[in-house]
Amino acid sequence: MASLKKNFIYQTGYQVLATALPLITTPYINRVLGAEQLGTYTYAANIANYFTIFAMLGFNNYGSKMIAATKHNENKLAHTFSSIRKLQCLMATVVVAIYLLFVSLCIPENKSLYFIESLWIINCFIDINWFFWGIEKVKLTVTRNLIIKLITLLGIFIFVRTRKDILIYAFILVIGTILSDIYLISQVKKYVKGIKTTFYEMITHIKPCIALFIPVVAMSIYQQMDKTMLGLLSTYEQVGYYSSADKIVNIPLGIITGLGTVSLPRIVSFISENKIIEYKKVVEKSISLVLFMCSAIAFGILAVSQEFVPLFFGREFQPCVSLISFLAFVIFFKAISTVLVNQILIPNDNEKYYIISVFAGAFINLILNYSLIRKFDAIGAVYATLISELIVCFIQIFVCFKYLNTLKMIGKNFQYIIFGIVMYSLVRKVAILIKDTSLLQRNILEILFGGAFFLGVSIIYWEIKKDSTFYPIITTFLNKLKQKHNH
Repeated sequence: MASLKKNFIYQTGYQVLATALPLITTPYINRVLGAEQLGTYTYAANIANYFTIFAMLGFNNYGSKMIAATKHNENKLAHTFSSIRKLQCLMATVVVAIYLLFVSLCIPENKSLYFIESLWIINCFIDINWFFWGIEKVKLTVTRNLIIKLITLLGIFIFVRTRKDILIYAFILVIGTILSDIYLISQVKKYVKGIKTTFYEMITHIKPCIALFIPVVAMSIYQQMDKTMLGLLSTYEQVGYYSSADKIVNIPLGIITGLGTVSLPRIVSFISENKIIEYKKVVEKSISLVLFMCSAIAFGILAVSQEFVPLFFGREFQPCVSLISFLAFVIFFKAISTVLVNQILIPNDNEKYYIISVFAGAFINLILNYSLIRKFDAIGAVYATLISELIVCFIQIFVCFKYLNTLKMIGKNFQYIIFGIVMYSLVRKVAILIKDTSLLQRNILEILFGGAFFLGVSIIYWEIKKDSTFYPIITTFLNKLKQKHNH
């Protein structure tokens, strides 16, 4: 359990820093590129991402799972890694060729941008993050990711100066990821010896990979089709508004869902060793932690959005206020779904229920996007996303009853939602009292007040209830402070 805690600390620490970097670059990029250029880039990146999904064929979840299951057997680990890698390279080669043909024949404008985006697909040749997740070497991936993100940050500020620099911006973003993955390739020899695998060993992974690949494709429909359909049915400007609002929601979501990534290998080990009690405790603590964080972040975003958007994005992006206010609640549905999928469905080899839930959400999202975007533009895409994510979450809660009473686990943490609602109400009252101050001062005061209130009332609750997830952390921290004071 100690290594799981360390991995989560590394992952969370990295996600916090990764969150801070977009908070620095996004205001700059939005002002430099503007809504239309930002929408143009987002639309092109979205198209390329569909091909990237096909190139990766579910390797991230499947590869991590298989490596975790074989990491204690050196020979099996080598065979598993080598055979999955061969299949990955084969898929990447095919998809890169198809994408380049597609751009040449079907894209009438901005071809240079689309060719730069092809580097994301080419990177699928070397993306082996799944291996290091599987052997629980989270610190390694976190360290190099942070370094690359800092270099990317500097590159954006140095080289992206006008609206004409959209190609430079696209290249800087992708080249950082490529350099990061090249570094991981150089490190893999420390953990796996070179070994030859047969064609048969390679193709045995196709069926289980496709099982995880199908829901990833379906998920991309309601996570990315909104931007694609906005570009087709509305304008690039609306894409720019929506993608900016979506970014604000997804930045903190990365911190929350990081738990699912680092905990999957440990969950697989508990199940294979039939340690059901330990397994249940991990899931319970994960849900408790997720709802605590979701409530603080979602209601926090809702509370400060009116002052945050004009300060962060600029007056041009004022339409983002209503978009962000509704999208904030997607954080709950996505975070809970991540825990259910990574800690219950996938470890118990029940990807089929995952597929059913995702396809249901994707189908509903497609229908709603088509009707709502045409009438309401970006806010229509927001409504479609909210409804789809809610349906997916409820389906997954229902199917997980076979293993654990997840609805009961969620219900036990409902108090955090109450805390969030109260925090929102108080922050809005504070906003009225300080309305004559500058935007920057209002944002700082609102965030500090909201954060202090939510954390304070949570600590009081943990102390009274002797909460099994958070109370031990508080007592450990206080004991360490006492020991330092005594010395």
